[in-house]
Amino acid sequence: MDRKPTILVLGTDHLDNPNNGDMFMSETEDILNINRQIEINQVINSLREFNPTKIALEVLTNNQSKLNHDYQSYLNGNFELTSNERHQFGFQLAKVMNLRELFAVDWNESIEGVPDLGSILAANKSDLFDEVAEKGKQVTLKTENYFKKHTIKEFLLWLNDEENVKSNHEIYMKLALVGSKNKPIGSMWVAQYWYYRNMVIYKNIVELIDSNEDRILVLYGAGHLKLLNQFFLDSNIFDVEKVQDYL
Repeated sequence: MDRKPTILVLGTDHLDNPNNGDMFMSETEDILNINRQIEINQVINSLREFNPTKIALEVLTNNQSKLNHDYQSYLNGNFELTSNERHQFGFQLAKVMNLRELFAVDWNESIEGVPDLGSILAANKSDLFDEVAEKGKQVTLKTENYFKKHTIKEFLLWLNDEENVKSNHEIYMKLALVGSKNKPIGSMWVAQYWYYRNMVIYKNIVELIDSNEDRILVLYGAGHLKLLNQFFLDSNIFDVEKVQDYL
């Protein structure tokens, strides 16, 4: 059997608590304290066993140059890492693996004719909307509570657990039901923005392949896990490995 490139997707939280437009965003404590840094080093040491040849990050592709400028500055001792998970996991693991560069693979743009999520929900208040909002709040609260009581490794394993991945994806499936028969704008947003965004990310990652020896680690927000892993499995391009085999 022909060997395939190998891929591993690590879903994470946005640890710097950015205001990035996500409908639901958990608030996590500062991870730059000494105890959390020890825990992050433990995660890095575990991920080394995957032996990545490339690391793909949730960074817009047009920021590729800045990403690697910052990474090179970090390697030269001239860049202070923030609590951003791309720095904490991506930069530090890449340095340990002696990788020369990192890869920006994200896409996130407005699409003509597809309203933004905030406009959709503001214009379609309903029992369904309340159900989506409550589901999102519960997932967010559960995430915050789990983070407080567990190590970083335990937290990542929990985020990447199959049941949590399904629970995250259920929110998008409920959002798809928002709207009327004549104007199914929830379905439009999920299909034409959310699925499209993840498909473009998938395409960008596939285009990183140089050989069947490649081992690509993908670091992304946990909400993307369901679709990205589905696309990688369905493509039959990769040998898809699991986070649980390394953490």
